[in-house]
Amino acid sequence: MSTVLIAEPAAPVSATLKKFLEGAGFAGKVVRTVDEALAQLKAAAPAILFAAASDVFDGARLCHLAKQEAPHVPVVLVYPPDVEDPDPEAARAGADACLVGPLKRGTVVSCARTMVRVRALLEQVEKLESALGQRTAEAQTPEGRAAAEARPPEKGEKADKAERDPDSPAADFEFFKRLLLMEVKRSRRYRYPVAFLLVGLDRLAEKVQPLAPAERTTVLSEALRLVTQAVRDIDLAVPFAEGRYLVFLPHTPQDGARVVATRIRERLAKLQALPGLTASVGVSGFEPGPHDAQISFGGLLKEATEALRKAQAAGGDKVEGGKSKRDRISLG
Repeated sequence: MSTVLIAEPAAPVSATLKKFLEGAGFAGKVVRTVDEALAQLKAAAPAILFAAASDVFDGARLCHLAKQEAPHVPVVLVYPPDVEDPDPEAARAGADACLVGPLKRGTVVSCARTMVRVRALLEQVEKLESALGQRTAEAQTPEGRAAAEARPPEKGEKADKAERDPDSPAADFEFFKRLLLMEVKRSRRYRYPVAFLLVGLDRLAEKVQPLAPAERTTVLSEALRLVTQAVRDIDLAVPFAEGRYLVFLPHTPQDGARVVATRIRERLAKLQALPGLTASVGVSGFEPGPHDAQISFGGLLKEATEALRKAQAAGGDKVEGGKSKRDRISLG
């Protein structure tokens, strides 16, 4: 059972959060002060930290301290009902998501489940990165290159190639897709924003594909590392195709997604393995409105793909898409 730490001095609010979460199968633990919350984080890191962000509780400070003490624990800031636009403040604090009262059971539970599921998949992606890094290091030695070229395929190698090879979609992509299908549906039902980024290395056929296998592996694995470092702990970045990376940003409006996309583009421009290489990013997302039509994972992915194609057709090194569109039609 996953434990959720609730840092909230107001007894009615903490009791409501605890009731919602325990009814969904979480174990809730309530603390009243920042110091108590930090002590709990040191003793046993919870699956998620919900922290009040109000005049009587400095949730932003707790978020900063929590990220230093336990960087892999997602932090959700909970704002009072009179806060109109908490997203920029939550982003500055380093929070992974935020909620605004009055709290509803479906929204709270959905947010908690999103944090847990995305964190679990992110751990799988970290294992992929580790395997890619190890393979890259081996491939850079003369012995490693000779062994890779001479070694015949081993039994089962084809099945796990995607797990080790950045030239192929990640082995976990089907699970990733199933997760995102659920999250897109959940965002529509419980009315919170989600965003997708499709990152593409520019002029791939000209600059990356002609490289020797070991060099290409180095470039693509460093690109994946830079993309992952440019997003929050709770965001998810996975290889989608050769030279392309799909990024999922839960509880993120499209303005915030464009900020992240720009940061990714700027970091990839500093790729050490292939100086001069640039990248473009296509952005798509969903922000709930009063008359939302149906949305879908396929529709959002198609929109991000079209935005990326437009950016690269204009010369690359650009971010396209991400303009708020509240009414959408399902594209399957």
